[in-house]
Amino acid sequence: MKSKNQLLLIGVMGLSAIFFDFIGYSIGFYLTKPLTTILIIGLPLRFPHAELKKYSKSVLWGLVFCLIGDVFLLSESFFLYGLTSFLLGHLCFLYAFVSQQGFRWPFVPGFLLISFAVGVLFLCYDNLGVFLIPVVVYIGVILVMSWQGVALQQQKKHHDSFRYIGWAVSLFLLSDAMIALNKFFVPLPFSGILILMTYWIAISLIAFSASEES
Repeated sequence: MKSKNQLLLIGVMGLSAIFFDFIGYSIGFYLTKPLTTILIIGLPLRFPHAELKKYSKSVLWGLVFCLIGDVFLLSESFFLYGLTSFLLGHLCFLYAFVSQQGFRWPFVPGFLLISFAVGVLFLCYDNLGVFLIPVVVYIGVILVMSWQGVALQQQKKHHDSFRYIGWAVSLFLLSDAMIALNKFFVPLPFSGILILMTYWIAISLIAFSASEES
């Protein structure tokens, strides 16, 4: 199966999970949500980029931690475990990006990302309670990861492989922001659909960047 065909299968599975979540069919959702992420993991696993072995391996580990986080977040009581799993995933993605370019800090993207992250934290602050420190740490890590992802897209080296990384990390940040706002600020309409769509598009683009046929 070509990687682009697998992307189509990912889309079908992801839409099925979103549909099951929307109609409240828990069993179907609990099966298709992790299966969608497993299919995404299959991209760098089955089609590793020959010239980006170190990058592909780091991305693969990041996706595995995302899968673990997906499973934990199926239950609200395991929120902190899910948060920790995704934190480790972001660190893997950060390592992958930095391995290609070192740390780079373009001003305009950084200003926009920081402003967005601070705005989300400001809105959620009063309701964070015992989650304050974990959430602040998490926001700091995903902020740096996103910043480096955008910086990587701006570089000329391996431009074709990384042409969507900036969009991917921005969507990941948006997805996590919606989770935070929905949980700690106010319930958002259609939050389940929007969170899953932005999340799966984000990690699919990251996985595709580490795949041979990207």
